Order: sequence, then structure tokens, then C-alpha cells
Amino acid sequence: MNKTILLLGWMPLIGCPLFAQTKNAERLEDSAYAVIESIPEVQELIKYDTGKIWHLSMRTIDRPREGFKYFWIQVGQTNNARFYPQHNFYVNPETFDIFYKDTVSDSLFTLPQMRERDRRRLH
Repeated sequence: MNKTILLLGWMPLIGCPLFAQTKNAERLEDSAYAVIESIPEVQELIKYDTGKIWHLSMRTIDRPREGFKYFWIQVGQTNNARFYPQHNFYVNPETFDIFYKDTVSDSLFTLPQMRERDRRRLH
């Protein structure tokens, strides 16, 4: 019986490194959301969120892993039946640099490059 008690006493210590890694990953993801919320284009969406039928929403599409180093976060509108993505952003969790993901061309752009593209499309 003493062996069982000793083993159970060690069980919480076995999971601690994984728990710490999970908490750190959650903090990094929260920080990625915070930098996206600070983007002026996203601030405009937040400002004009009517909250009636469509609501502003953000969701994580992918997380950093081997072979992929970003948080991929979509910003869009949602209702009870559908999520309509309006922006795709990649956030580097080491630097918190933000990139715009053009899903049509499968290209990444910096925010200034994205704004320049948008400006050219309007003129």
C-alpha cells in the first residue's frame, strides 16, 4: 500500500511540464488575438459590429507546430448558421509580427503591403 501512495504522490509532477507548455501556448494565442484586435481594419469591424444578426467573430484555424510557425486566425462575421471569413491573419508567436494571408493566391503580405493592395483595388 505504501507503494501505491508513493506512486500517486508523483502523478501530479509527471503532468506539470505538459500543463506548463499548454498554459504558455494559450498565453501566446491570447496575445496573437490581442495584436489582431489592435489592427485598424479589425477595429473598424469591432466598431460597427451590430450584434443583431451577424456578429464579429475570430477563430483559430491553425496553431504553430512542426512545419508551420504561425497562429492562423480568421476574422469575420457569424450568425447561428454560418461563419463568413473576411480576413485571414498569420501571427508569428515569437515576434508577434502580423501577416495577411491571401487565400486566393496563397500568399502572405505584411499589413502595409495589404493596405497598398487594397488602396490600388479601390482606384
